[in-house]
Amino acid sequence: MSEAARTAPPRKLTIETEGLDWREREPVPLPATLVAAKHAFYERGYHGTSIRDIASRAGVSLPTLYYHHDNKLGILVELLEAAMTSVLAWVGAAIQSGRTPSEQLSNAIESIVLHMTSDLELASVAHEFRHLDSDDPRRETYVAMRTETEDLLADVIARGVESGEFHFEEDPKEVLRYLFGACQAVTTWYRPSGPRTPAEVAASYALISLRVVGARGHSDADRSPTDI
Repeated sequence: MSEAARTAPPRKLTIETEGLDWREREPVPLPATLVAAKHAFYERGYHGTSIRDIASRAGVSLPTLYYHHDNKLGILVELLEAAMTSVLAWVGAAIQSGRTPSEQLSNAIESIVLHMTSDLELASVAHEFRHLDSDDPRRETYVAMRTETEDLLADVIARGVESGEFHFEEDPKEVLRYLFGACQAVTTWYRPSGPRTPAEVAASYALISLRVVGARGHSDADRSPTDI
């Protein structure tokens, strides 16, 4: 079964990824009002941003803004969904392009970190998710896509363990939580003006993820003394 697990195709996606180059990152297309909100939320936070501020930045009147959006919380939901839709598509395409669990995990982590570093403002919107009440039905689409993304990586990790390609003693759920947390934390320190490009940071995190799961050829046990 180990060979079957190693070469088994990843789980099917609910989103289209055909023809998507997950390493090529163009800004996620957004209407002017959402671009303005993205900038404002990043600079001032959700609570520090007023609906008037968003309208002013977008160059539209309040009636026009309300014609297109319910309210400020509705705008936040739209940004969350736009970001998560892109992440799910990129991660799905990244996993599908890998042949083995190691390649698939590496690609997926690289893809997530590219999202975090290529558009800090949009990626940082995820931190504002806490402003949605737990019983708010507007959470459902975002949460479903986030869960699907997590399930994709969980499936890769499970196949890596089953095939013997990954070796670690920790609970796979904790490993997955650690990897996601590390990726999400990139927005707290990365700055485009720094010395490292998005691609360099993403590649570094991809390599680290393989060491975390003890991927064959990447664990400490596989490294010679001269490599340490």
